Amino acid sequence: MILLWLVSLLYTYIIKPTNTLVMFAAAQVLDYSSPQEDLVSLPTGPVLPYAGRDYRVTPEVRGLYVSQLRRIQVEQGRAPNEEDRQAALSLDDVYVPVGRAAFRYVDYLIVAQDLPPGEIPRSKTGFNMELIAAKHFPGLFPLSTIAVCLLMLLIYLLGRIVTVRLGGWFVHKFESLFISSLPVVRHVYGSVKQVTDFLFSENQIEVRKVVAFEYPRKGIWSLGFVTGESMLDVSTKAGEPCVSILVPTSPMPMTGYTMSVPKSETIDLDLTVDQAFQYIVSCGVLVPPHQRFTPERLKIRLEAKETAIEAPPVEE
Repeated sequence: MILLWLVSLLYTYIIKPTNTLVMFAAAQVLDYSSPQEDLVSLPTGPVLPYAGRDYRVTPEVRGLYVSQLRRIQVEQGRAPNEEDRQAALSLDDVYVPVGRAAFRYVDYLIVAQDLPPGEIPRSKTGFNMELIAAKHFPGLFPLSTIAVCLLMLLIYLLGRIVTVRLGGWFVHKFESLFISSLPVVRHVYGSVKQVTDFLFSENQIEVRKVVAFEYPRKGIWSLGFVTGESMLDVSTKAGEPCVSILVPTSPMPMTGYTMSVPKSETIDLDLTVDQAFQYIVSCGVLVPPHQRFTPERLKIRLEAKETAIEAPPVEE
């Protein structure tokens, strides 16, 4: 269920917008539409699926269509029926209006068959996007694969640009000139940047460790990351040094809350930050091998603890 939820988030916020961007870019290059100015209506034409009689043809096609119906009426001595009308009209010469443009009926049929009537785009660009996706990217997987690859390439190129001196200068100017002028965003941006620099920095930070403390009540232990020393007023009130602890939530450790806890009420855990993240994301399923519980291991630990308590202090 966690994996399905993560995939759903990935598709909604990354893959789907990237797919739309790729189709929009392709629609600026490939254009399957034709101008409506060169087309005329055909009121006596047959009823076509998904279009009815709301379609257009060229003046030459309308002339040939009318001539053929007159010929049927003269030769057979009857009014043309619906089958005669459909036989007299070639679908390759029919265009359906979409916005200010028109698309060939055979192309319009490709999109109309895959979408509900109310979701058929009524703009030239939107219809081109759907038509390109249906013609050149059959199925969602090929388009999503291309979109994700292009997104990763774009992120890599942006990262390379930012790491060079010119990119760093541009980012600094953007932050100092644009971000700093926004009343609320400048404070939030600065705080978020400090947190991300702290969490994702490649440098080892001394206070970056995993601890456990009793919360929300005695006897229930919660995991947290020590992010630094707490505020002076809090330590003064507690009567001892306190630490700031980030308590992440499962299964998304990017969210959580910050607490100030006395140092004496925390215990250091033999866990790396990566192992703690795995434990939190898996909701406690992935326990590091050296921390897995067994009755034998618990007995050894408790005996070692009692021995350490009973051992008399060594006199110097």
